[in-house]
Amino acid sequence: MSLNLVSPGVKVREVDLTVGRADAANEQVGAIAGPFEIGPVGEPILIETEQDLLKTFGKPLSTDAQYDYWLSASSYLSYGGILRVVRTDGSTLKNATSGTAVKIKSYEDYENNRKDDTSWQFAARNPGRWANSLKVCSIDNAADQIISIASTAGLSVGMGVTQSIVGRSKAGVGTVTTYTGVIRGVITELVSDTSISIKITDTVDGSGTYAAAEYEQGGSLSFVAPSTTTTTTSVGIATTAGTIDTAFDITISGIVTTGVQVNDVVTVTGGNSTVTAGTKVLSVGAGVITVDQAITGISTAGDGAVFTFSRGTTTNTFANTITARNSTGIGTVTITSATNVSDWYDMQTLGLSNSSVYWKSIAPKPGTSQYASERSGMNDEIHVVVVDDTGSVTGVAGNILEKHVNLSKAMDATTSPTEAIYYKDLIANNSQYIFAGAATNTSINAGTSAGTSDTFTATTGGTWGANAQSSNFKVAGAQTFTLINGENYSATGGMAPTLQEIMDGYDVFSNAAEYDINFLINGPSGGSTIFESQAKANKLIAIADLRKDCIACISPHRAGVVNVADSDTQTTNILNFYNGVTSSSYAVFDSGYKYTFDRFTNSFRYVPCNADVAGLMARTSLNQFPWFSPAGSSRGAINGGVKLAYNPSEAQRDLIYPKRINPIVAQSGTGIILFGDRTGLAKASAFDRINVRRLFLTIESSIESAAKDQLFEFNDVITRSNFVNIVEPYLRDVKAKRGINDFVVICDETNNTPDIIDSNQFKADIFVKPARSINFIGLSFVATRTGVSFEEVVGNV
Repeated sequence: MSLNLVSPGVKVREVDLTVGRADAANEQVGAIAGPFEIGPVGEPILIETEQDLLKTFGKPLSTDAQYDYWLSASSYLSYGGILRVVRTDGSTLKNATSGTAVKIKSYEDYENNRKDDTSWQFAARNPGRWANSLKVCSIDNAADQIISIASTAGLSVGMGVTQSIVGRSKAGVGTVTTYTGVIRGVITELVSDTSISIKITDTVDGSGTYAAAEYEQGGSLSFVAPSTTTTTTSVGIATTAGTIDTAFDITISGIVTTGVQVNDVVTVTGGNSTVTAGTKVLSVGAGVITVDQAITGISTAGDGAVFTFSRGTTTNTFANTITARNSTGIGTVTITSATNVSDWYDMQTLGLSNSSVYWKSIAPKPGTSQYASERSGMNDEIHVVVVDDTGSVTGVAGNILEKHVNLSKAMDATTSPTEAIYYKDLIANNSQYIFAGAATNTSINAGTSAGTSDTFTATTGGTWGANAQSSNFKVAGAQTFTLINGENYSATGGMAPTLQEIMDGYDVFSNAAEYDINFLINGPSGGSTIFESQAKANKLIAIADLRKDCIACISPHRAGVVNVADSDTQTTNILNFYNGVTSSSYAVFDSGYKYTFDRFTNSFRYVPCNADVAGLMARTSLNQFPWFSPAGSSRGAINGGVKLAYNPSEAQRDLIYPKRINPIVAQSGTGIILFGDRTGLAKASAFDRINVRRLFLTIESSIESAAKDQLFEFNDVITRSNFVNIVEPYLRDVKAKRGINDFVVICDETNNTPDIIDSNQFKADIFVKPARSINFIGLSFVATRTGVSFEEVVGNV
């Protein structure tokens, strides 16, 4: 090595000649695609247990024999393997939503294509009818008080509200505050015919000065009638400006009881209306005050004339009132006899049909998060709860499935240290049942009035999804959404995708570099005809041939085997089916359908055995080695079967075994076993046996990984020797474990010629003599006379 030292010293260099090794390959990963009840669409999910399968993809269904797919997957898992499961797509698949039906295939599909949808507020996590009737309940701090009133006639959400609080008292720390004036707010909910909920915005004191709301949110003060004397009454709304309009036939705002005389019309602005001095109120109705003299000058609806009045001297007592103005400022509504106030949040329920659950039992009232508060934001917090109201999902009506509390409407909101709490992101990352879409605040807004001193300003600031800085987020109150219009694989709830949709599901596994798999499991037949089943089988074999690292496991067409009484007919049907299936050493064919128990319906089902054959190979890898045959009584026992739809006799086995078909037989004393180990290769070859094909799959995969470590190294003696020193110990180990009889590795100048080196290539030739499994046994029993020596007859038998 070059030292490159200028002054005396020591230079240390480290050389690693241990790079690369032949690691044992994982030989137990299966793959299946099918029309499952729930789960993401088109995304291979790794399933390790039957419980994982149930949780991720739902239970088996009788509809269109969908149970064939589920029970096939479950059968494979019972042998100890792991499984990649793809839920196939369908043209009619739709997610249940609170609005327009859409298809959201997966988390990636939501993030890339559906996160900004405005046609639904919440959607089921994945397509299907399974989520229909699921309820999603949300709440923020839309209102602070519920006020009891005489009637809600003429009121609507969005109107501004003025309430007298003259004479009300609030106890403080060593002080008592007495209010003089009004509080103002916005109607956010018509709770009942006699109560409304309001969000307090500000206060107006007796001098008409506006201030931030001092009335405690959620306070316990009652709106009792103000104190009065025999000569005077103090009520802050007695001189409120108002608007006259023909929509309220002869009306005056600001006068609230009968017998009050109008004196001194101070101002008239807009229009040419005239009020005669001395006009008296005759009656007060819901939205109508009748006076004893005509008001002239009213021309058209929406005239917009604004009048300011002062009351005359009288001993009459004013009623306790709320004055509400609508969002366009046309007219006023006067309601008498407001009584009590209670905290709005404490009164809110989830809006379920089968139970009453109060939000206060779920979590404290949402408000403003610390993150938003530090950035001058307001009203960003929201709670979301998912409920199985009817019991259609879990079987328990009213079952609360998920609680997501203290989420934020601010897209940049986080908690300490860095957890994102934006409601769409947190739900997408944590919920098993829903995605969030459009904001739920479309109908809630503050009202405005055409009046002067009592104008109400609409809520402004941050739309949901804005950043928290200076955003006063719009509010929605308590809302309940029912998810509807979820659909399965047909408009009638069917569970049978088309053959092409099934094939598209398996196409996900075409890229060997993306997913490591060892077995492609066919599951049930591909369709109602033998030709569709052959097409599906050939599709799986084509994928296996393309990948060259896995085996496709195929069972015969269902209608040719199940419920066919004559075994000879079954034999003929099986032969006809496999005659149209591609020859390949990357395929294994079986003859059977097993009769197995379905615990979900408490019944027995016929299920194809191809998943069991794959499972036997996986179990052999786990318990012995991949190059051992999975057949026979030692390793070929089929799980979960009580009988077979087709149990071939020896004569029938003699017909099907030469045609590449492995018999599955039920034998007395041994149960149901795989009784053959042929691959689907039609020509004579060492690769027409399962153990040989799996031996080469194993050593090819392991040695390939070692070869990858040689990429971009120099093609010289050192690299070639290093590679040989990796491969030979590995193959000696395989030989010691009975996988091969002998081998030789050539990687030197004989196969790495100057031309090979100059073309940036590297070659190694590995010769292997595979061990063969025993398929045929001959036993000769010879009887001899007593006096005959065995040596005389041994060579003659």
